[in-house]
Amino acid sequence: MDWDAIRRKYTEDAHSIDKARKIHAAVTEKVRGLQIPPADTPLSPRGVIPALPYELLAEVLREVWAELMGGEPGVDLEKALRAFAADEPFPEEQHDALGELLMFLRPAMTGYLARLREKNEGPQEAGASTGSCPFCGTYPRMAFDSEASRELACLLCGKQWRFRRIGCPFCGNNDHETLGYFEVEGIEGVRVQYCSECKHYLKVFDTRKRAVRDAETEDVLSLDLDAAAKEEGYL
Repeated sequence: MDWDAIRRKYTEDAHSIDKARKIHAAVTEKVRGLQIPPADTPLSPRGVIPALPYELLAEVLREVWAELMGGEPGVDLEKALRAFAADEPFPEEQHDALGELLMFLRPAMTGYLARLREKNEGPQEAGASTGSCPFCGTYPRMAFDSEASRELACLLCGKQWRFRRIGCPFCGNNDHETLGYFEVEGIEGVRVQYCSECKHYLKVFDTRKRAVRDAETEDVLSLDLDAAAKEEGYL
């Protein structure tokens, strides 16, 4: 994560960004200390998320919470981790603390999954061209276009893989008449691709026009595009 770039972009949120940066570093360090052995058998994309050690990750987060925040988080961290990983709504009792909670959940999930992928990714995942992540099965929110190809990006495990330029990764629609784009003023080299069939959207970064950083940083720097897509009713 390029925290300095994020801080420059959102100067009015400098305090929250500094807090998130500190939490991210502490959680990442704890997760790096976990033992993640290679799996005995090849992992199935549909089986990765359900089989994660949520109880262990929740314990890691409780330790970091106690160190940085003091006391107990007051929420069911295991339940919150499962909701985050599955992209499901959070329990109602967690809504008030959601912003702070996400500062802990995100680095725990992304850090663990990235290490899991490094140890277990096989050649079948490396050459895949599916709509969902060929390693963890998560649907992408971003794509990077170059002169030669388009690569989708998984924000959970960090995997990037090739996909056709004209096509919706969510539903497989490849009818150019029901696929479209729009841009947001002030954000260069990025546009939203939307699908009128399934109503999902994808942020597309043109690497020929924009010097892109890592996917996590670019995702945060382009939050205005997410807001615009949701205002238009896209998922």
